[in-house]
Amino acid sequence: MQTILVVDDESEIREVVTLMLNKAGYKVVCAASAGEAVRMVAAHDPAVVLMDVFMPDKNGLELAMELHQHKKSLAIVLMSGRVPVETDSIRNFSGHFGVVCSLAKPFTPQELVAAVARAIGGACQA
Repeated sequence: MQTILVVDDESEIREVVTLMLNKAGYKVVCAASAGEAVRMVAAHDPAVVLMDVFMPDKNGLELAMELHQHKKSLAIVLMSGRVPVETDSIRNFSGHFGVVCSLAKPFTPQELVAAVARAIGGACQA
């Protein structure tokens, strides 16, 4: 069973995403902050990190760079509800620092599961 780390400062998002991914057969661990995410990657060795772009302590792009230093093979999916995930700053990160794709909030369970599956496979186009 693949482990997915969900990083979002909003508890409701973490809970909903966890339910969706559990239903799809994934083991899910969660972090509410960038600092907690770094510790969770070390402790749980997730296959994919699904993270919010905007968090209080560090943005998702900075966190992606930091996590990539710890584990080069880590696949990262960025999520955002505040800014379109098609913006240049996010699009330019795709293919770098482990970022394989992005998801715009809100997303359907099917979009989430498909993005995670593609991230595990290394080719996300969500």
